[in-house]
This record gives sequence, C-alpha cells and structure tokens, in this order.
Amino acid sequence: MHALNHDSPAIAFILSLPRRVHRGDAINQCTSHLIRQHGHTPRDASLMAVQAMAELESFNRRAAIDVESTTSYVVVVNHPDGRRMALTVSDLIGFAERQNADVRAVQAVGA
Repeated sequence: MHALNHDSPAIAFILSLPRRVHRGDAINQCTSHLIRQHGHTPRDASLMAVQAMAELESFNRRAAIDVESTTSYVVVVNHPDGRRMALTVSDLIGFAERQNADVRAVQAVGA
C-alpha cells in the first residue's frame, strides 16, 4: 500500500471531480486542465492523467504490478491472494479494446 502524492496537480484535479464522473471523462477533463493550467503538452498531460487515475484506483489495494519482472512484452501482476499473473501485450490490447480504454492525447484545449 502507498500514500497518495498530494503534490500532484493531476491527482488533486481528479479528486475535485464529482464521484459520478466516468473514468474516461475524468481523464479527459484532467488532461485538458493540465494543458490549460499547467502548460503540459497533450502527450505529457494525458500520461499524467492516466497515471493519476491509476494511482487513485489502486489506493489501499494489495494488488500491484511487479515492475522488476515486467518487460516491454509482459506485465506481471501480484494478485492480492498471492498469485502472480502474467499479461502479454496481446492480452492487454484485447482487454483495452473490450473496455474501450484507449488513451488519446486531447487534441483541442477546449475538449
């Protein structure tokens, strides 16, 4: 488990949103905020927003990505029950497509 980074403008912004905001909308709104208010590029802002959402979603959870075992082609996850799960790039692409989890940089600041 970990402590939240309270200095992160992305985390602060997402925490300021109403709970009912859809995950994708929260990420897009956060990305736009980081571009407009903090001068980040669309690519950097998008990545920061997704990372902040992931950090908030994982707060107080025992599952975690095993960074030392993960490579460019496989992500190893330590499951809360002690199992280790390996997800290939193909697994992740299939999952993301089923979840409509595309991460796109906001093209227009007004988005």
